[in-house]
Amino acid sequence: VQVEGLTGNIKFDQNGKRINFTINIMELKSTGPRKIGYWSEVDKMVVNPLDGPLGNESSGLENKTIIVTTILESPYVMMKKNHEMLEGNDRYEGYCVDLATEIAKHCGFKYKLTIVGDGKYGARDADTKIWNGMVGELVYG
Repeated sequence: VQVEGLTGNIKFDQNGKRINFTINIMELKSTGPRKIGYWSEVDKMVVNPLDGPLGNESSGLENKTIIVTTILESPYVMMKKNHEMLEGNDRYEGYCVDLATEIAKHCGFKYKLTIVGDGKYGARDADTKIWNGMVGELVYG
């Protein structure tokens, strides 16, 4: 299936997943947004050379390790074909993995990617008032 959208051609495969697309990477500053690169399934992460060093302002994350909780969702976070032979973040690939790696490099921190146990984004149970998914991980630790 192919449709002409505001951002160009929108194509889907036989399973309804979007294919052949590019996601722009933007830098947000007080002066406004600026495109600094893009991600595609073919090229992966492509970051343009910057006018000046990124991160002149301290992020407060230098030399720290943060936990990034996510779900498996193609093309954002996927298990590599050989993930059984790998450890840690090396087991994963995709747009969000590439983006997290680049942000960590530029800001001077490390991260540990964890997949939420129930594979859900997060919703609040109407009866128990308990959150599940990624939201539950954030709320309850």
